[in-house]
Amino acid sequence: MPATRSLAKRLRLAALAAAPPPQAPARRPDLAIRGLDAWAVAEPEGGRAYVVVKVSTDGGPDGWGETRAAPDAETAVAAFRQAEATLRGRDALAAEATRRLLAGEPAGVRAAVDMALLDIQGKVAKAPGYDLLSGRTRDKARALAILERDEDLDLARRMGFRAFSAPVEIPAGPTRGRAFYEQTFERLQGLRRAGEDLVLDCRGETTAAEGAALAARFEQFHLLWIDEPAGEINEEALRKISDQSTTPVGWGRSIVDNAEFQDLLRLQAIDVFRLDVAVHGVRYARRAAALAEAHYTAIAPFSRGGPIATAAALQVAASTPNFFALDVPFARSERDRKMRTEIAGDGLERPREGFLALPEGPGLGVEVDEGALRRYAL
Repeated sequence: MPATRSLAKRLRLAALAAAPPPQAPARRPDLAIRGLDAWAVAEPEGGRAYVVVKVSTDGGPDGWGETRAAPDAETAVAAFRQAEATLRGRDALAAEATRRLLAGEPAGVRAAVDMALLDIQGKVAKAPGYDLLSGRTRDKARALAILERDEDLDLARRMGFRAFSAPVEIPAGPTRGRAFYEQTFERLQGLRRAGEDLVLDCRGETTAAEGAALAARFEQFHLLWIDEPAGEINEEALRKISDQSTTPVGWGRSIVDNAEFQDLLRLQAIDVFRLDVAVHGVRYARRAAALAEAHYTAIAPFSRGGPIATAAALQVAASTPNFFALDVPFARSERDRKMRTEIAGDGLERPREGFLALPEGPGLGVEVDEGALRRYAL
């Protein structure tokens, strides 16, 4: 009974603390939020889609953010239209109060607005976003190219990548036998021919038993980690995957609430937290990173979106001591790469010897071309 009363008290206090603050005038009238625009865009050949968001102020700078086009582009854009009325007139410098005000909105709305407000704040302060968070902890960030097919490896290497994430190829049929492991082994041997660092991405499509077997069988490859080695599983199964091999386990790309991540950390069953900045935003992602650091867990932001999400993730990488690597969605098509550079500039996603430079410009460090957004809009 005492434990129940204690929990009830904490929950009540947490609810009061999370209540949206009363409306207050912006400290600087020119930094009151005037409006919000959203564009759903798609890469012309690969088809990768995401939503780019602009938060405008009455007389100050504009800020940019990004999130997934989920569950579909039209629904995602409509959510921002709905949030605009809530945001109009709010102080663009009051990021945490604004996040609480948007508590009932989809996570992607909160994340994109958080990025945009950090962008505005950095432009007002004339400083990179990471300098407003905790200052830089590094001068560059390890980049991880996301390969959709093995043939892309050579092109990605020529573009400057030295670490790669390769998806597991799942054969047809309800069961995967010995041939599945042998084929995966041969693929990894081929991908490691030049000594590259690899992540094996199971995408939650293998069973817990298969994930554990893959992690154990391929210890000799010294993978950076095995990613999402099973779908929805219980705590015991996840611990089993982690305990049966020395291969690090990456997890968390679908987690929205940090409370759920805390439960995973208590298990001591994951080694790399795969938070999605397009769902968490920059500040909430950094809170998750702080929780992970206390449990000796690295973070490697998960990303399958556009270049603005990459810029936001670089703010997390720069300001987080336990950062390990950053996904960079690999565009194999020249037209798709051209689109990404037209939106946010040429140097942002171009690594040198496996590392991305940190953005030096104010805010997120990118100048977004609205004309490009209109050209590629769905």
